[in-house]
Amino acid sequence: MSYDLGRFRHNYKEGKYCPICGGWNDYIGRNLSSCRRQLLEVTDGVHTFLIEPERIKRAVGNVELNSIADANLRQLGKPVEMTRLQGASLTKYGISNKSWRVNDLICVDARDPHCLMKSRWEEDTWAEYGSARCIELRVNEDGEGRNNYFGPLPNDDSGCREEVIVRLMKWQACGVFHSRPRWDARRKREVGWYNGPSLENVDMLKLKEDTFILLLDASLSHGLDLSFVTHIFLLEPIDDAALLEQVTSRAHRLGCTAPVTIDTINVWQTLDTATRAVAKRLRSDGRPNVHDDEIARNSTAAVCEFCYRSFESLTIAEIHESTCDRKTCDRNPDSTAMADPYHLSSVYRDIRPPAPMIVQEGHRFM
Repeated sequence: MSYDLGRFRHNYKEGKYCPICGGWNDYIGRNLSSCRRQLLEVTDGVHTFLIEPERIKRAVGNVELNSIADANLRQLGKPVEMTRLQGASLTKYGISNKSWRVNDLICVDARDPHCLMKSRWEEDTWAEYGSARCIELRVNEDGEGRNNYFGPLPNDDSGCREEVIVRLMKWQACGVFHSRPRWDARRKREVGWYNGPSLENVDMLKLKEDTFILLLDASLSHGLDLSFVTHIFLLEPIDDAALLEQVTSRAHRLGCTAPVTIDTINVWQTLDTATRAVAKRLRSDGRPNVHDDEIARNSTAAVCEFCYRSFESLTIAEIHESTCDRKTCDRNPDSTAMADPYHLSSVYRDIRPPAPMIVQEGHRFM
């Protein structure tokens, strides 16, 4: 959190570009030893290669799959359901890996060099960095392991394939694909293969960025769409869980293109001696007895910390949050409760916006 505040104060961000894939890695106060950019391993039925998420043009749905004439290509993988993207178009498939599934059919841009992406190393360069060892490990693991390399893209006779339909096999961080050779004591064998330049060999960069800060108090925080926000700093804690979810959902909602970081800042971490003495005296003077405390628990409304439902008293809310029987909160991860299919929250989970209507060329609606 302290680094993010400094980033907004100085209007620059620190990080490194990966020498392998060219991905940017933000410095967040920890040592940058390996690239965290997600790479996808895909196959076109003949070649298996790695791609960046930016190369994904769209996911292949049922309508496009049925229009493909090549029978082998139709059997390559499975189409992507519209419901999985929660109403977003198939072109938004590459934004988040939460919607990715193994065996998905996706359409990618296989041009290299690409006008917006780093040109890849040649096979001779990869041979110097241990690609032969990588291929050997892949054969021994039958392609189910973590090893692969960011090699040249397969091209056709024209040397350029702008649209290629491929099947998604796996995805993981770039540094996991290109692991360093080391001895694994648990498996009692050598693992890893890559011995070329890595993120540790790259100097830290400071990039100028325009940072916009929006200051809001309670009276101006209603009815806003803050899907463009990347960080939320709460200057005082919010005890009401329902209100906290309402405030944070202003930014973390449909339309945001990246994760949202939410931090609560404790402005006064320590009190001076005089203030601490006054606070202690006030607590001792206003401390209720056991009987008054029980009355307060039974008369004060409370909110469940998991499903954010309101209850008449704190005692009832605590019983609802407990995990002792099957009638407790079904959103508590430690609970064994069964979800009520007729509850309003279950209905909300089943509601999905209608799929977009795809009109082929030559068809008209009057």
